[in-house]
Amino acid sequence: MPNVEYRAVAPGAFAGFTRRRVLRAGATALASTSVLAACGRSSGEPAAAPAASLDKPASVVWFNFEGTGVNLDGNNKSIETFRAKYPNITVENAAQPAAGEAYYAKFFSLVAAGTAPDLAEGSARDVADLVARKLVLPIQRYVTRDKYNLSDFVPRALDQYRIKNELWALPRDFPNRELTYNVTAFQKAGVPLPASDWKNPNWTWDAFLDAARRVTAADGSVFGFNTGKGIRQWAVWVWGNGGEMFDEVKLECTLTQPPAVEALQFLQDLIHKHRVWPETVPQGRNFQNGGVVMQETAPIMLGNVRRSVADKFVWDVVMHPQGKNGKYAAAGGGAGWNIGANTKVPDATWELLKHISSVEEQLQLCGLGATIGSRRSVMTNSCFVQSPPEHVKLFVDGSDYLHIDPRVPNWDEVDRIMTEELVSLWSGQKPAQQVAASIKSKVDPVLKKPVG
Repeated sequence: MPNVEYRAVAPGAFAGFTRRRVLRAGATALASTSVLAACGRSSGEPAAAPAASLDKPASVVWFNFEGTGVNLDGNNKSIETFRAKYPNITVENAAQPAAGEAYYAKFFSLVAAGTAPDLAEGSARDVADLVARKLVLPIQRYVTRDKYNLSDFVPRALDQYRIKNELWALPRDFPNRELTYNVTAFQKAGVPLPASDWKNPNWTWDAFLDAARRVTAADGSVFGFNTGKGIRQWAVWVWGNGGEMFDEVKLECTLTQPPAVEALQFLQDLIHKHRVWPETVPQGRNFQNGGVVMQETAPIMLGNVRRSVADKFVWDVVMHPQGKNGKYAAAGGGAGWNIGANTKVPDATWELLKHISSVEEQLQLCGLGATIGSRRSVMTNSCFVQSPPEHVKLFVDGSDYLHIDPRVPNWDEVDRIMTEELVSLWSGQKPAQQVAASIKSKVDPVLKKPVG
């Protein structure tokens, strides 16, 4: 691949790190150093940045969790087109296999070592935490300086990253996560196909459960449903039942309220009572090979699903079902790119950020099935609205139903507590009411303590 340089990271360099541990280390290290990021001005427009300096050679480290499949292909192509425009700027694609504990452990270990990446990927909740820790560079000043036009971005996609009168990231995408389902399996089992229509109220928990039961094989060879156990995978069921996770004004956990408890109990029952969702999916069992009939997914995965399923069966997408007390809801919000507070090459990094956020590069990724984009012009382009799935436009319309991630203080610790406590829910050891009460008792004090 011409004009693209990579630097290897030594194997085992981050062994022994957990996200919480490196957060503490990073905060300690940064306490004694000069940090460029500010918490935002109390009022008024941030001042424009100084004139750009791009005539000198520069090297930008781009840290992201898109290190496999079409996402890696697309990002490498973006580097090629960037280097064609700026041949004196070297870009290192420090891509990791996926988001998750390993990704954040590696990121924060780099921060603790004083080698933080120049450009990094994270969700809105992550960026909010990084802002509180002064690890992110505010970018409104660059937007102002370059008169960078933000009007094509979906407003709510940008608003996720507006904190304390500042803009801290540009959105990579603004997807909502829905369910892919095996149409062929539904038809063989005589299950009516759900209406992939946000305005049709008939896709309920009861309809979903009936379908999941009927397509689940008695011998365990096929499961009706599978999803992950991260916040976006389970919180959508709470939101779709009219519940909330937090009161973000009072800084209190609200999972003990009846709609939330009911949703958590429904998820536990899918595993242990109805047995349509395995607590642990057997190795080799997945949606692409027909071992799972309904699978939660995001637009970023559509290209890989098309590639893997090919002509094995017909598949489509449908919303998460609505609960007894709610309406349709979607989780998601995607990810955004933020500039590290201590970057030595802010102008070069800002140019890369603008490049990968451009219409052209979003369309390039969209064409690979790697993104829905964060711009209106990309979301509605034929590059995304392609089939399969037949009802791919469900993701476009779903932007209006998207419940963005919670943005609360000390998110890393809050997330860790919830993840640990939910183990008892997934295993069936404790009922939802007890799990929710335990989460609240441990999370509420964390929400109110100082950050850092």
